[in-house]
Formats: sequence, structure tokens, C-alpha cells
Amino acid sequence: MSTGLDSDALIALRRLRRHLTVWRLLAVAGFALAIFLAVREGGVLPSEEHVARVPIEGIIVDDADFIGMLDQIAADGSVQAVIADISSPGGTFTGGEAVFAALRRIAENKPVVTVMGGLATSGAYMAALGTDRIYAGYGTITGSVGVIMQSADVTGLMDMIGVKPEVLKSGELKATPNPMEALSPPARAQLQAVIDELHLRFMEMVAERRGMTVDEVRLRTGDGRIMTGSRAVEAGLVDALGDINTARGWLAAERNVSENLPMLDWTIDDPLAWWQQGASSLASAIFGKSLLSERLRLDGIQALWHPSMSGER
Repeated sequence: MSTGLDSDALIALRRLRRHLTVWRLLAVAGFALAIFLAVREGGVLPSEEHVARVPIEGIIVDDADFIGMLDQIAADGSVQAVIADISSPGGTFTGGEAVFAALRRIAENKPVVTVMGGLATSGAYMAALGTDRIYAGYGTITGSVGVIMQSADVTGLMDMIGVKPEVLKSGELKATPNPMEALSPPARAQLQAVIDELHLRFMEMVAERRGMTVDEVRLRTGDGRIMTGSRAVEAGLVDALGDINTARGWLAAERNVSENLPMLDWTIDDPLAWWQQGASSLASAIFGKSLLSERLRLDGIQALWHPSMSGER
């Protein structure tokens, strides 16, 4: 026969068990978070030697977090080589230039190889120039060595609806291009000079990294044309046709990086998404699954190719 005391004791025991379960879950979560933060804050946990695969996808912008990760790879002694897996139409000029420079910093102490996916044009090709060797697929779309600035002239529309904007500025070339006013010949010339300067800088980068003269680059791709991977090999923009396995073979043969080393993905993590995924995705969160630089911040000069965005032909 049960007594009141037995019932009270049973209820108390159940409450205690629930409290213990909660504290255990919190302890596991705290431990997982500690691992996560430790890895993010400089990789203080021991890591095995590996080849780092860095996906460079979507629109390339000047992303401090992504560049910081590349610099962390450069300083990480467990990384024996880097494969930049590029699938991107490009992005801002400064974004492509920043990735190029960060890959060159890595290449000072460890080999870096590019493997192009279906698309690696403009700023994405600029980034690839920062690596020691470039592979593309036969049907990869690459090239588009050039820069672009876009605007619109809506003055005709404004006339139709009876609106006349008044623009006050300190000088004729201030705030151009401006959709609210027609582009004057001096403004057009000044903007074209900026485009030409950056285009020359892009061609100089190609010439320096691919062993050409600027005139050769201008002749082969200076008009901003796109080309397949096979044509890019013929033009000297790409070293050979191949994939990640080809890149691993080259690293083993030319840089003594064993093909038996594991290959780990390095990407920028989203802590919120990591918690939502739960403990089962801890390993994925540590090595990353979500690149956060997929942002369309494209004001200013672009090194970008995409038919629906840039209008290049």
C-alpha cells in the first residue's frame, strides 16, 4: 500500500531527474560551444595534417571574415596545401583583388591550386591568379578579363511625367554617373579613364602571373570575352584541364603533398545555423558549411560576368 510520503518522494525524484537532464543537456551544449569557439579563435585544438579545400562561390565582395579565414589558413601548420574550389561569376574589383592577395600570402609558405567549376570569370579569375596552378573543366566558362560600371539615364522618363530634378553639386564631375541627369562628355571621359586604369591593372596581373606581356593579354582576352576551359588552356589563362583529383595528383608529384592526406573544407560558419543543426552537425560546423559572402554589395567598379546582371557579351 502506497503512503503520502511515498508519493511525495516519487514526485520529488521525478523533478530531480528532470533537473539533472536539463543540466546535462546544458553541459553538453556548453562543451560543444567551447570546442566551436576554440577552433574559431585560432585552432588551439590539435589538428591532423590535411589539405584545405576553400570553396569560393557566388558573388565575390571584400569580405573581412573570409579574408581573415584565408590568413588563418596561411598561419595554420596543419594545412599542408590549399585547393581553391572556385564557382563564381566574379564580383567587385576590390573583392577579387583582396582574395588574390590573401591567396598569394598563403602561397608564400604552402602550395595553392585552383580548380574551376562551371563558372569562374572576371573577379573569380582574378582570385584564381593568386594560386600556383589553375585547372578548369572542359566546359568551364572563364575569362572575361575586364571591369564594368553601370548606370541608367531616366531623364527622358522624368520629362514624360513632368518632373525635373534639380542637382546642386560642387563640381561638374561630382556624383557621376547619376540617373537623374544626362552623362556629359567630360563625365563620360573621366569615368572611362577610371575603367581603363583598372582594366590595365587587371591585365597586368594576368601578364605577371601567366608569363605574358600586357599586349599579349590584351590580344587574347583584353576585350572581355568569355571562353571555355579548353580555350583558356590554349590562351594560356589556365594550366590544364582537370578536377580536384588532378590537383591532388599535381600536389603529390610536384610539391610532395601526399594524396593520402585528408581534405577538409574551410568555410565561414554561421553560429546561429550551427545551433539549429544540433549536436549531430558539430563536425560540419567546425569545418564549415555556409559561406556567408553571398551578398550583392556591388556598388562601384565590378569585375563581374553574368548575362542577367552585367549585360556583357
